[in-house]
Amino acid sequence: MSEIADFDALRRAMAENGERPEGPARNARAEHLLAEAERLNVPLAVIEALGHQLKVYNYSSEKAKMFVPFARLLRLWDERPGDFDAYETHTLHWVFKWMSAGMLDQPHIPLASVEKWLGEMEHRYRLAGHSERAVRSAEFSVAAHVGDLARAERAYTSWLAADRDDMADCHACELHGQGWWQVVRGRDEEALRLWAPVLEGEFGCAHEPHTVLASSLAPLLRLGRADEARANHLRGLRLVRPMESMRAAYADHVEFCALTGNEARALELLAERQAYFTDDGQPRSRLDFLTVVALLMDRLCALGPDDRPVPGPAGRAWTAGGLAVHAREEALALAALFDARNGTAYVGERARARM
Repeated sequence: MSEIADFDALRRAMAENGERPEGPARNARAEHLLAEAERLNVPLAVIEALGHQLKVYNYSSEKAKMFVPFARLLRLWDERPGDFDAYETHTLHWVFKWMSAGMLDQPHIPLASVEKWLGEMEHRYRLAGHSERAVRSAEFSVAAHVGDLARAERAYTSWLAADRDDMADCHACELHGQGWWQVVRGRDEEALRLWAPVLEGEFGCAHEPHTVLASSLAPLLRLGRADEARANHLRGLRLVRPMESMRAAYADHVEFCALTGNEARALELLAERQAYFTDDGQPRSRLDFLTVVALLMDRLCALGPDDRPVPGPAGRAWTAGGLAVHAREEALALAALFDARNGTAYVGERARARM
């Protein structure tokens, strides 16, 4: 007999699951709840269960799974938009942004498909009467990722010029992206100025100030503000530790330890997150992590000896020298996949520079 007797019970179960820690167990529960929703024969129940499944996938190491529930939601919308209430209509358009970012994270998805999706997002936002702010932000992300800096600057300017509406990312997330671009362009001071309202607690969300704290570490070190960087490291690490989906931010903290002569602490962080070496649901954050691992291992090898035991991917014993070679090869292989997809050398160049 089904454990879910009615729609209210389904909603309670999804709310309870949403409070569970990020990871495969929560994702599996969402998959089970979708099956339960389908038994209720209530269209909105299926829509909400698909939305719940998509959300938990997005906030996990299994991000690659979110495309299937979204494709089904979009088909349901095109066939029977009347089955969606106001909240689910808003949510459907909101997660368009997750799809465009998610496609960039997956090097097997052709760039032409990413661009086509960007056009689809723009078309549907226009039909729904939304500002182009979120669309231009998504275009900026595409251009910045492939290294088309001129297009990225144009999209960045258009993003900031467009009206904010209820499809725009929250202030904290927008400021993180804007500051990140300043760092890419070599303007660390400007990045920290943009991030100040997030660092000071004026703006925040589920992933902020987590990512701003992590992103601020290297710029602060370059500016000689090591005490501020250390404070942001201690504060930020506490935030990202319980969140499986924040591998890229976690890598920033490992990098900070490596760059400040605390290699021993960096090794402890690697040991805490062994799955980060191999989780493949989001290749772009895996590239970030492996790049930092290569940096750390090279520093350890410079300090000697190369045969020092270190934590690494499960299944074998690792030395600093062995993991240095492995991490570099894996990182550059991933970067090559992105560059082949993008038709540029930009991702590989940035990975090599970071290493």
